Amino acid sequence: MARATSAALALLIFLLCRHVHADAGTTLSQGQSLAGNDKLLSANGAFSLSFFSPRGGDGSRMYLGVMFAKAAEPTVPWVANRDAPVSATASSYSATVTDSGDLRVMEGERVVWQTNTTSSAGNFTLTIQDTGNLVLAGGSGAQAVHLWQSFDYPADTFLPGMNITLARRGGAVVRQTLFRSWRSPDDPAPGNFTLGQDPLGSSQLFIWRRSEDGKDVTHWRSGQWAKGSFVGIPYRPLNGLYGFQLSGDPSQSNGLYYTFQRFNSSQYRFVLQPNGTETCYQLVDATGAWEVVWSQPTLPCQAYNTCGPNAECSAADHCTCLRGFEPKSEAEYGSGVWAQGCVRSSQLTCSERNVSMSGGDAFAVLSGVKLPDLAAWESAVISADACRQWCLANCTCNAYSYSGGTGCLTWAHELLDIYQFPSGQFPNGQGYDLHIKVPASALGSGSKRRTRIIVSVLFVLAVVLAACGFLMWKCRRRIRDKLGVGGGKKRTGAALMLRPATMKAKHDFSGPKQPDQEVAENGDGCELPMFTLETLAAATGGFSEANKLGEGGFGLVYKGSLPGGEEVAVKRLSRSSGQGCQEFKNEVTLISELQHRNLVRILGCCIHGHEKMLVYEYMPNKSLDAFLLIRRGGGCWTGRRGSTSSKGSRGGSCTSTGTRGSAWCTGTSRPATSSWTTR
Repeated sequence: MARATSAALALLIFLLCRHVHADAGTTLSQGQSLAGNDKLLSANGAFSLSFFSPRGGDGSRMYLGVMFAKAAEPTVPWVANRDAPVSATASSYSATVTDSGDLRVMEGERVVWQTNTTSSAGNFTLTIQDTGNLVLAGGSGAQAVHLWQSFDYPADTFLPGMNITLARRGGAVVRQTLFRSWRSPDDPAPGNFTLGQDPLGSSQLFIWRRSEDGKDVTHWRSGQWAKGSFVGIPYRPLNGLYGFQLSGDPSQSNGLYYTFQRFNSSQYRFVLQPNGTETCYQLVDATGAWEVVWSQPTLPCQAYNTCGPNAECSAADHCTCLRGFEPKSEAEYGSGVWAQGCVRSSQLTCSERNVSMSGGDAFAVLSGVKLPDLAAWESAVISADACRQWCLANCTCNAYSYSGGTGCLTWAHELLDIYQFPSGQFPNGQGYDLHIKVPASALGSGSKRRTRIIVSVLFVLAVVLAACGFLMWKCRRRIRDKLGVGGGKKRTGAALMLRPATMKAKHDFSGPKQPDQEVAENGDGCELPMFTLETLAAATGGFSEANKLGEGGFGLVYKGSLPGGEEVAVKRLSRSSGQGCQEFKNEVTLISELQHRNLVRILGCCIHGHEKMLVYEYMPNKSLDAFLLIRRGGGCWTGRRGSTSSKGSRGGSCTSTGTRGSAWCTGTSRPATSSWTTR
């Protein structure tokens, strides 16, 4: 009976030792289990290991995960059974360290997840470290060995102390650390986005997106490593955030790997979100809240190669071809479809090593950018000038960049994924410059090109205006010739005879129409249109007696009809009148300077050899004496306002003479100025 009691007691002690509860400490030993409500706590109290259900998710699904113990909200950087949850309604679920050195997540007797580790070392323990790393070890003392650690099998979060590793052998990847996003904020199952080092060995970090056909396409890249920061990530200086370090050799067993060393006690995490965004958080100790330090990609320009080859994307999410390039498809580029990118406007000469000699290839500088993908590092080139000369001398080189952090980088492929950083957000405080090889002639674009365009436009405009002015002058001259209007150039009497008879008068705002003013041969100072002798001879029937209206001391007055039908009165000065050319000019000048709407208009004059004539508007309503003068007796007529004149040969008719001046009374007396004449 005593022997049976002792056996039962020993069994009870063994069963009690197999279950560790929340306050058990930092280690789960071989043969022990972590039940649903239990947890392990790191020595510094920063991390814990326990079962959890994602907030907002299906509460019946439970996962074993590492959590930030001091965060105000549940924050899980690592999940064991992320795609195989246990049921919260099951009779029991737990995490157990087996006698063979395997960590298992159990749902009753069913193994849901395990590390698949076996060892004969014995004395196996599971410990959560102060870094958040979950370590399975065996043995003790000098014989202790690490069998497995969670940092080698990350979920969606990079923590300080982790490595992002890439190892290559013979050009093939043999080991690579990859982070997989959650499927959704409430589902820790592997999602569509993966983060890791560039398999080509450029040391850049990439995010790939799983497409519908199962292929991984590039979603984002960090840019080249530049001794302390990435070319494409504008870190802000916050509590020593610049803790990234690149170590190792990709050809060695440890490979090339990134680490992040904290300079203070602040906790950081780098999370690959379910939407493909990589976000860095810092824990605010006073509140337990997470503060966003930086996040990419959050703009279209930050996503991979938004604008296509040979183009840059600005902070305003606008795509522009690089200098020396043009859209491959103008229609698509203009409508915002940028996938095809840009091509060279003209090919490189690739024969010029000294631009000043023959004007071959040169470099256009693009400042403050995320440098393109697919760069080659020229390790033997150690200065900016040497890097430039190297690229200029190699026909395959399309661009180069040099800085103390990156060394000499060159590009032999199309220039992909160029992002123009906003001012003040450069990764290294100054930004990186990209030198793009272009034909030297392409550098004339910009201000010089605009100057040439402006000069060309002004030249064309001047030519057009000159041509229009010449055509207007030609047209006006032709019209003036047809109207018989004289120019400033001296003409002979024969030329005057060839002038047309019809005259068109300009309308004057002060009254009736006024004829243009011209000067002709022997008529300097005459401001009236000139008629040819032939025109006036034809108008008056060869100065026939039938058309004679009157006769005075200085000559005869004839009625005439111009070719356009206009009736005129033509005064033909007698050669024996004694009036010379100068007197005639003075008379014409005087008449032309007088103007009133009640005076008969003078239409023009004619000077041809010894012939001198004045052309007036004809008054058709009988003789003027019937309308303007009152008979006083004898052969004299008195004007309504006092002036008198002699009666002419045909009843003493008065002929008004002036558009701008006097009227002529044609009788036996000499011409005299009449008083105001009413039509």
